[in-house]
Amino acid sequence: MSQLGQGQFRINSDYLILLLEFGSELGFRHSDLLASSGLTLDVLMRPGVLIGHESFLQVVENFQKMDGDLRRAVEYGKRMSLSKHGALGVAARHSRTTDEAATRVTAFMETRAEIFDIRRERSEQQRTLYVTAVAGPKAAAEFMALAYLTSIDQILRQMLGSKDQAIESFIDFPGACHWAGENHTSGRQGLDDELPGAEIVFAQPVMRLVWPSRYLNDLLPLFDQDLVSMADQACAGELESIRKPQTTKDLVEQTLKQGANTIANIESVASVLNMSSATLKRKLKAENTSFREVRDQHLYQKARLALAAGNDAIELIADQLGYSDASNFAKAFKSWSGMTPREYRQQANGLAE
Repeated sequence: MSQLGQGQFRINSDYLILLLEFGSELGFRHSDLLASSGLTLDVLMRPGVLIGHESFLQVVENFQKMDGDLRRAVEYGKRMSLSKHGALGVAARHSRTTDEAATRVTAFMETRAEIFDIRRERSEQQRTLYVTAVAGPKAAAEFMALAYLTSIDQILRQMLGSKDQAIESFIDFPGACHWAGENHTSGRQGLDDELPGAEIVFAQPVMRLVWPSRYLNDLLPLFDQDLVSMADQACAGELESIRKPQTTKDLVEQTLKQGANTIANIESVASVLNMSSATLKRKLKAENTSFREVRDQHLYQKARLALAAGNDAIELIADQLGYSDASNFAKAFKSWSGMTPREYRQQANGLAE
């Protein structure tokens, strides 16, 4: 499936259009929100296509620069109604129980956004949905994760027919943030007046939504097996289309993703693809690229994720990527980005020298 913009991971344009519309209501110009993203205004007329995560999260970063209050993520998440989640929303809304709905969300979230890893936990007292961002600048990814969990909280209330009931749920948010004109480094407070009983808890180690189990065990009022079956089939088709390589470049990228933590050469990749090195070179040239370009893009993407996502030593990241030493890794990374790995990590996490 083709995509717009840059980035290895993809997000449905429905969410981008929704963010642009929200920004417009706040007085932000579409052109300013799209600045440096590589996307053009015609994206507003292209619902349902996939956007590369780098381009999408650049728009989120632009939004945050115009309004840094994290409450905007909650307001944005409330706009992610079930209809904005496509076939996945239909499948969840008409599931037999919330557990079945959560299973579908976990299985098919990739059809809507690939930037999250989602994991569920069940206990007698509560149900927990963990969300970990796998790509992009930390602040922008957390903005999207909070919006997503807010959306899930609101949708659960709607599915249960209890939107106005004060159900005690909460969202754990990692780190400090700017909220309602104040900088919060810890504590908790109400998530939103329209979500009674929901709270956000600051400075937690993980991003997660927690709901009490007692509300989630009964048959949902809108259960419809025929609709669920059709929606499941549509989601499965979308998932197959997303995962199916379309070009030789796609095949090489897929092979590199599945490979070991070594710097692959064209001979080894060509062997996996059952073709000669010369044939692989020719096919990539016909697509206006080269093996080295695709491989370097793959390594650059993995490096950025590793640098932005954690605090592993740069020497360890270099080793994990297959470099013989940190110096060679730093030289390669600077040729790709114009920055050293340390400079990139500081920029990605909003740190000053």
